[in-house]
Amino acid sequence: MTQSRSSVLFTFIFVFCFSCFGIAQSQKGIIKGKISGSDGKALPGAIVSLSGTALNTATDESGNFLLQNIVPGIYMLKVSYQGYRQIVSKVNIKQGTTAVNLSLEDAGLALGEVIVSTQKRRQTSIEVPIAVSALSGTQLQRLNITEFDALSQYIPGLQIQLQSPNNPGFVIRGITSDDGDSRIQPRVSVFQDGVSISKSRGSAVELFDMERIEVIKGPQGTLFGRSAQIGAVHLIQNKPADSVSGELNLGYGNYAQKIANGFINTPIVPGKLLNRLAVAYNERDGFISNFSGGRLNGKNTIALRDIIRYKPGANTTADLILNYQYDNYPGTGFKSKLYAPAGGDTDPNTAADLEQGENLYIKRHVFGPTLIVNHTFSPAWSLTSTSAYRHFKADESFDADGTAAPVLWLSEISKGNQLSQEFRFNYTQDKFSGFIGSSYFYENGSQRVPLRTNEQSLYVAAVQPQLYQQFSTLLAGYPQLPDAFKQGIINLFRPQPLLVNGKPTLVQKLPDLSALAALPLPAQYAQLVQLLSNAPLQLMHEEESTNYGKSTAAEIFADGTYKVTSQFSLTAGIRGTYENLNGAYRSDAASGSSVLGLLLSGSPNILSTISNGKISASKDYFSYVGRIAANYMFDRNNIYATISRGRRPGVIDITPEATNFLKPEIVWSYEAGVKGIVAGTNINYDFTAYYYDWNNFQTSSFQNTSAGLRSVPDDAGKARSFGLESSLRYNFFQRSSIFANYGYIDAKFSDNNADGSAQEYAGNTFRLTPKHTFSTGLDLNFNAGKTNTIFVRPSFSYKSKVYFEDTNRADLSQNAFGVLNGQIGYRIDKKKYYEISLFGKNILDKKYIIDAGNSGDAIGLPTFIGGQRNLFGIMLKAGF
Repeated sequence: MTQSRSSVLFTFIFVFCFSCFGIAQSQKGIIKGKISGSDGKALPGAIVSLSGTALNTATDESGNFLLQNIVPGIYMLKVSYQGYRQIVSKVNIKQGTTAVNLSLEDAGLALGEVIVSTQKRRQTSIEVPIAVSALSGTQLQRLNITEFDALSQYIPGLQIQLQSPNNPGFVIRGITSDDGDSRIQPRVSVFQDGVSISKSRGSAVELFDMERIEVIKGPQGTLFGRSAQIGAVHLIQNKPADSVSGELNLGYGNYAQKIANGFINTPIVPGKLLNRLAVAYNERDGFISNFSGGRLNGKNTIALRDIIRYKPGANTTADLILNYQYDNYPGTGFKSKLYAPAGGDTDPNTAADLEQGENLYIKRHVFGPTLIVNHTFSPAWSLTSTSAYRHFKADESFDADGTAAPVLWLSEISKGNQLSQEFRFNYTQDKFSGFIGSSYFYENGSQRVPLRTNEQSLYVAAVQPQLYQQFSTLLAGYPQLPDAFKQGIINLFRPQPLLVNGKPTLVQKLPDLSALAALPLPAQYAQLVQLLSNAPLQLMHEEESTNYGKSTAAEIFADGTYKVTSQFSLTAGIRGTYENLNGAYRSDAASGSSVLGLLLSGSPNILSTISNGKISASKDYFSYVGRIAANYMFDRNNIYATISRGRRPGVIDITPEATNFLKPEIVWSYEAGVKGIVAGTNINYDFTAYYYDWNNFQTSSFQNTSAGLRSVPDDAGKARSFGLESSLRYNFFQRSSIFANYGYIDAKFSDNNADGSAQEYAGNTFRLTPKHTFSTGLDLNFNAGKTNTIFVRPSFSYKSKVYFEDTNRADLSQNAFGVLNGQIGYRIDKKKYYEISLFGKNILDKKYIIDAGNSGDAIGLPTFIGGQRNLFGIMLKAGF
């Protein structure tokens, strides 16, 4: 994009945001109160409006609402909430504060609209001029969503690949964020109650006792910080309430699955000190049997959360949130399609033979305390302080070649520590609402990759074919040599099958290389040939490399919405960032020199280039991102359009040979949509169209480089995408509804880069990006007495063909497929409630893969990971 366009947008947003903070109107009258159901429970997200004015709001999580700057007089207060009968009440508003509490009756309709805090203030999802998909805690339970990958089945534009908790991949509108290199920043932000948990190896968390999940699509740097280049996933956890309540869920299923989760909410000092403790446990055997021992693609997670809420006064609330999760998974089923295990086949969804057996695993600890303090100075001004620390440590051991041959046994040990602080002032009046603030973020992480190989097997898998090709090419340039002599040399390296009938082929020593002395080799190579001729190959060679990433960032930001009229609003925001990035690398010489390393490069290491200690580089960056939006509200419908600028931080790719400073990735987004509620609040709809334009687009691929086997980032230049998204929910009777979502995206690399040169991936589709996605489901609830309900909740999701690499190789892809899930159960709902249900996931047992290529592809041994098989079981629930 041109510099003039950036300058105009920057200037407009800056002037708009900071001038609007000076707008204020004198206070006249205030009305506040609480909206609850007939059972006395608070109704968060109820719409409250005042007749004859443009004033409306949504209730908070406690059912409270506030309207201000009202001219004293007689008004009609209207309250509506999906699933309840609308109420209109006459109120007499005077100077000062008028308190009104109202109760709504159940209307027998399903709930739809969700309260969100996307713009740092509580609004309904319809009011926000952004493409935001939100699922409430109730919806998450009804859809039986407890893991991230299940979430993506119900939100258009979102794909989540979950190899394991150590290897998640978040994809929003075609853009993937999944790199574990500690020097690389994510494109998609994952937030937990306002705190970034975006670093790949610590971002996958269990979804339990949730208030809601918001998925915000498009560049969101203004709202969520520098790593939200293409969107954000925001997890909002349930906070303590001023009442005693609790719930326990127990389940058992096939693959010996055991489920236990629940919460207990207790006021320690009513109205002052509240506590909510929640726990989740989920364990099952792996889907894949491993002939060498153990099972693969299993699960074992325990997660704990305790939230303490302290209310020292009417205007102040402090929440201390403590999260801990421990994962102890069996290994991931990286399986080869080239070599079948003995007595098996090459299907990634059937038994494998990964030679390390039960030495394959994923172990991960994630811990983080967060302190959120909210203080209200006046009806217009409030302050939020968010302080957080987070630590994760992940250790994964995996078989990278996917066979019984001892070719590549790798580990990845990742660590991360982060510290963050944000101060945000919110301003709310009937004409203008917005916020201004600053934040600090520090992160320090590393990724250590130990590599172990049996040289006798690695030689057959990768070295022998490489030497065969090299000498075939080399000797073709010597026509003076006899053909029989040349063929004799080439035959020394003729490739052999890696396995025969499932048994590894091992070569104990290098061939007799004395015949090479007849070639006109340089002196140093002639000496090396003599040294390595008939040299024995090691049964075990070990080496390792480590990358380090450190980042420090300071940001200032402002965002606001100005109501030009009662229906038309303008929104603008900007965030300025200073960041210091530091990247480092280290690889020491192996304790025992590798014969293959000496043969290939004269190094004691095979894949990791020796660095002679830790080498590092750093760079400072100054940047900005911003957005402008316009929207028009009519009734409960919203037409909006936005232009925004997103940015992914640069990358410091450092190796012993060179340091490469990749430019920050820039995206311009253009989006328009319409969403709302019609047909007497029975139909909830959302339609969006968008276009993205990238510069300095970064890609990465596993390559066997001079610096070792590693994920190599690169600047592929320009890319673009166009997409459509739609969702529809119809509430038809007795709290029952049907929903459908559809997403279309055409995301490709441009033919030429900014310099006009042809691009390597020109015309290719982005990885992990299906062109079409579709999901639909029913939420059927039938009365079985005054307080009892029978429910049936089937759902189906479909995605078209997916490529797993930007190269778009046909062998590294998954064809279109669909998955059927469902629940059926019986609920007794009195003061205490009880529920029994049967659940099924992938009921038709559709076989598919969730990833292909991986580390083994760098040496010609791509691996494939099978998807979730059919899971079914029984759940028991009790609560009060």
